[in-house]
Amino acid sequence: MALAEMMAELRGSVAKLPFAYTKTLVNRAWKETREQNLWSFNLFDSGWFSPPMINAGTCTVQQGATLVTFDPLIATPALIAGTTNYSLITQRQFRGGSIAGISQIYNIINFDPIHGLVTLDRPYMDQTVTNGAYSIYQVYYPPPMQDFLTWVSVRNMAMFLDLILTASRGQIDAQDPQRSWYQFPTHVVPYGIDVRGTGTLTPSATSGFPLFELWGQPVTPFSYACYGIRRGTDLVNPTDTLPTQTPQELILAKARYYAYEWAEANKDMSPRSQGPDYRFLMGQAEKVYQDLLRKYRRQDKEYVDLWFVNRNLKAAPWNIGQYNTIAHVASTGVQY
Repeated sequence: MALAEMMAELRGSVAKLPFAYTKTLVNRAWKETREQNLWSFNLFDSGWFSPPMINAGTCTVQQGATLVTFDPLIATPALIAGTTNYSLITQRQFRGGSIAGISQIYNIINFDPIHGLVTLDRPYMDQTVTNGAYSIYQVYYPPPMQDFLTWVSVRNMAMFLDLILTASRGQIDAQDPQRSWYQFPTHVVPYGIDVRGTGTLTPSATSGFPLFELWGQPVTPFSYACYGIRRGTDLVNPTDTLPTQTPQELILAKARYYAYEWAEANKDMSPRSQGPDYRFLMGQAEKVYQDLLRKYRRQDKEYVDLWFVNRNLKAAPWNIGQYNTIAHVASTGVQY
């Protein structure tokens, strides 16, 4: 059943309920249901790939400027060759200085390959560099959707290393305030909301998405398998439909509860206008909703469990310790 049909059915449940308001009630019920359970349709797979660092040739940048000029013989061709379909130059970050990598980290929001110019997201506040060293690599990574909720796992596939997801930015700042740890990343750290290029002609394609920092500095090509949970989105178009795991009868039961609540609040108190006891109908609608919710949660649980098992995201109680000879990282096992 599409959104338009659910709105029409809900409108028939309560006299004088504004038709435009039914969309709000349906989406309110849909949001409530999404938050009542870990549904299989809100689990997602995605991936990141950290591009290799670009540091060939030299660059020139003045303190207080936002433009970086790269030498045309080596650096500019290296930047052009380094652009890939999985990581544009405008998704990466710039560091410059007499000792490359010690400056602040600046976002690149525009690249002019003809003139070898890069535009930074804010004025360069480190020391002026003339024909000096630089480094360009990607530090910040967005999830694949704006309604992202949380990560379940981010795994370095080459090392089979699950990155730590629980560290705060303050903890990382205490260990490495200059971001000078240039080893393989071991942590995924919340960075903020993507505002790169806001107010310019070249805003980020993921503007408004959460951003996450990979620490230590991701300067080596690695593939990351990302598994997470999303919030889900509202129904917008009249033809939008619900996932099969949450049939319309479930959402309409909760939507009717909200419709009866509206009717009770707007009931005409004139004795001649007495109608149904909407409080009783609210209770009945809520009971139907809870019964259906338990039913469909139980049916979906197997698919949720399979999603975790198929991705090896649940450690079995008989798990033994491991040692990764590439990463030199050990994992503890369960002792009995």
